[in-house]
Amino acid sequence: MVRSRNVLIAMLALFIGAGVASAQKLAVASGGPKLVTLNDAVNKNQFIWISEAPLENIKGSSEGVSGSLTLDPQDLSTLRGTVTTQTSTMKTGNATRDNHLHSAEWMDASHYPTISFTITSVDQIKTNAGGASGLATGNFTMHGVTKKVSIPFQMSYIPESAKTRERAPGDFVMINATFNISLKDFNIAGTDGVVGSKVGEQIKITAQLFGNALPKTTI
Repeated sequence: MVRSRNVLIAMLALFIGAGVASAQKLAVASGGPKLVTLNDAVNKNQFIWISEAPLENIKGSSEGVSGSLTLDPQDLSTLRGTVTTQTSTMKTGNATRDNHLHSAEWMDASHYPTISFTITSVDQIKTNAGGASGLATGNFTMHGVTKKVSIPFQMSYIPESAKTRERAPGDFVMINATFNISLKDFNIAGTDGVVGSKVGEQIKITAQLFGNALPKTTI
């Protein structure tokens, strides 16, 4: 009886372990680890951000996005890399407001020219037929301040084909992530009285990232 119980426990452990392992895998032929390079030839890389405040809602974007990620389709928990955008490319559709945004009172683009996120771990992975979702944790750096943040993301993965090669070589990877940041956390004070009235204390950011993935051995 004891032996049967031990066998059953061992089988359950193997079953659970197999389930966890399979949850880390994309439903594509592996081909080994990939280097994903963000590439506007695949589609436009950008950050879209929204500030909601009682007196004014502001929507803007930043298109000076670059970066690379390492990705193993057989183990998404190993996803690592850094995504960067140029502070000076942040725009709201209003030239005067954009000048204020880039000034020392706000983003201080001349002293802090980039905003970046470096992935240090990935968990809560769920795969589906076209890709996966998960939670990426890492270091978000803005305005000279670095904070640890966790960002939920959705990933689509398209294997290379004759059609995709018309844009770029390799498999295509598309990542969408939405999260909030607090201006106070990054020492962005702005003009007295503006934050909380015309500019929201929390800024909602959506990252739309597109890249082509090539085997790391060929890079």
